Amino acid sequence: MKKLIPIVIVGLVVLCGLQAVAAPLDLAESKLNTWKILQQEQSFFPDDLDQSQELMNWIGPVGSGPLWGYANYIIAQSFTPTKNLLTRVEIMVGKNATTTYDITLTIRDDLHGADLATLSLPASAIVTENFSWTEFDVSDLVVTPGATYYIVASTANVTENWYIWALYMNGSSYMNGTIYYSVDDEVTWTEEPGGDLTFRTYGSDATMLNLTIAGGLGVSVNAKNVGGINAVNVVTTVTIQGGIFGLINATVDGNISLLMPAELQTVKGMPLGLGPLSVVATTRADNAEEVTKTADGFILLFFVIIK
Repeated sequence: MKKLIPIVIVGLVVLCGLQAVAAPLDLAESKLNTWKILQQEQSFFPDDLDQSQELMNWIGPVGSGPLWGYANYIIAQSFTPTKNLLTRVEIMVGKNATTTYDITLTIRDDLHGADLATLSLPASAIVTENFSWTEFDVSDLVVTPGATYYIVASTANVTENWYIWALYMNGSSYMNGTIYYSVDDEVTWTEEPGGDLTFRTYGSDATMLNLTIAGGLGVSVNAKNVGGINAVNVVTTVTIQGGIFGLINATVDGNISLLMPAELQTVKGMPLGLGPLSVVATTRADNAEEVTKTADGFILLFFVIIK
């Protein structure tokens, strides 16, 4: 079985500009201190740190490098959220000087499953021959507290295009997950127990919204908070199109800073026309997934019948 550990340590030797010799087992002996951990820029976000593993003494390759036979490494860290909305992820990462392709981070609930959220950063966004906590501000994702999810890092399978994701290998320091890797373009994944990659996940408590579309005098759209906590910064957009010769083309927006459980936000459009029309309504909040609903109807001057 091909193991990650010896490859990881050989990677240390390469990054430090050394000859490939018998690999040491710890950070200090590998002379990785020639790579510094650079200070992270601080930003304010209205979310909370949920899961994390911040210790580092070894490294994990992402991409194709010479001392692991140019195998294309894709690596992953599993984690178990306690918040039900994942807002962003940070990993401690650096790149080789020859790297030019994006690094892509995805969130999955199954290593062989679909990407639930994904974001690519250009090579220029990652420090060269140093390490830094790097933020991946993925689209907000509703997750199930207590379930297992995976942070997966990959890059283009191009020679000498590789990143390094810092990790800790002296026993598992994060009890709710572990490392996995693939060297065959994700056909198979291998677990690497006894260690964890560096990561931070952020989140908040989430709620749910739903939409109803009604006719009458104009078009009325109700966005309702059907969850158990307040919805923050709710934005609802209604687009109405149709009528004879397509003369109706109107968009109406509604904004509310706080929508309590069971409360409604009503957005009303008053088109004027005659003939068939279509309505597309979308609502979202800082702590709720976007919801879209469509409806067809008929307008007679101001009066709208929704099918």
